[in-house]
Amino acid sequence: MSKISVPYGKMMQEAIVSDEVEVEVIDINVPEITATEEQLVKEALDYPIGIDRVENLVKKEDQVVIVVNDHTRPGPNKIIVKELVTRLSGAGIPDENIRFIFATGSHRASTDEEIANIIGAEYRDRYQAIMHNCLDKDSLTYLGETVSGMPLYVNKAVVESSFVITTGLIAPHHSAGFSGGRKSIVPGVAGIETLKIHHSLPIRPFNPAMGFMYGNPFHEAALEAAKKVNVGFMVNAVQDPHKQNIAFVAGDIELAHAKGVEICKKVSEVEICGLADIVITSPGGYPRDCNLYQAQKALSVAEPLGKPNCIYILMANAEDGIGEGVFREWMVEAKTSQEVVERFRREGYNVGSNKAFMYARAMTKGKVMVVSENLKEKDLKEMMFEWAPNLQEAIKKAMSERDVKKMIVLPRAVNIIPCVN
Repeated sequence: MSKISVPYGKMMQEAIVSDEVEVEVIDINVPEITATEEQLVKEALDYPIGIDRVENLVKKEDQVVIVVNDHTRPGPNKIIVKELVTRLSGAGIPDENIRFIFATGSHRASTDEEIANIIGAEYRDRYQAIMHNCLDKDSLTYLGETVSGMPLYVNKAVVESSFVITTGLIAPHHSAGFSGGRKSIVPGVAGIETLKIHHSLPIRPFNPAMGFMYGNPFHEAALEAAKKVNVGFMVNAVQDPHKQNIAFVAGDIELAHAKGVEICKKVSEVEICGLADIVITSPGGYPRDCNLYQAQKALSVAEPLGKPNCIYILMANAEDGIGEGVFREWMVEAKTSQEVVERFRREGYNVGSNKAFMYARAMTKGKVMVVSENLKEKDLKEMMFEWAPNLQEAIKKAMSERDVKKMIVLPRAVNIIPCVN
């Protein structure tokens, strides 16, 4: 018997699989990092890529805005923020000239507790914190169109500041190829009219795009937007598949990000031998599975690994429920998954429609079974999902529905780039 263990919320779920089934667990071995994160951040800021140190670039009279990820994007934000603030203060920037803006994209606002977890309670209370709202037209500035025809609306706090610093995390991403860098601006602090075009076909790749960045219109439009905003400096962590922050990159928004992508790609690509009848996938637990909307990214990684009519088992604690926007509505209103795909072709992005499209895209290839104690079976069935209360029950149910020769398990799906042999 094979025993498998998969992240779920802040815990793990385990299950036993018969020896008659070939089980391939894709969990990359990663080296232990000897340097501390504080050391790695300081080194990155001491030796920035493409431009001078941030403390040499800013002027005492600058109005500085620091863009930080929201509660759905885990990362070493406190360490980055602490080192940045230390250097900005050392350069003579007064507290009242430093503000934080949370790059929520189209997500809900972060709570006070979540803000404290992201930047630290000290900085939450010490500095002005702005929560971006993509629907608030009065808070946006129009900067014209990109080459691809995307209207660019960006938060005024970013546009009107004299020095913009972006922070974030570089990891494989199912639409942009890799996260981090330019994504702090679009979608991070962009308006809904920008997101509607950026997140729709043909700028959004139709198929999962982990690792596909150069030549990807989703990346190119976001990079052009970041350059229009004139980002002055960026600091990003680089994660390995076990969520270790193995490096930090700082400097120019394009050049530093490219270096981080190079590092990330080397540790994230994994060769997979053959397709599976069942693919078990997890985004790696909390906070990436905080709701069904966010957990979808793990399914994008699983999609290319299933045989025709396979069963995808998605682990999603989903303590916050289903998620934002029209996601549930689109799934419930459709009679088939293909209907959702075609509707997205016609109508494009609205908050939640992109998730409906990507779930439906997977459903055109096989069944999607969600393991969750916090989502109701009735609600999921209305959305064309199957449901199981735990991993063991999900495997039992899947094996009763089809002949299973091989199973692939992705405990930390969102941080890998699968290369099928």
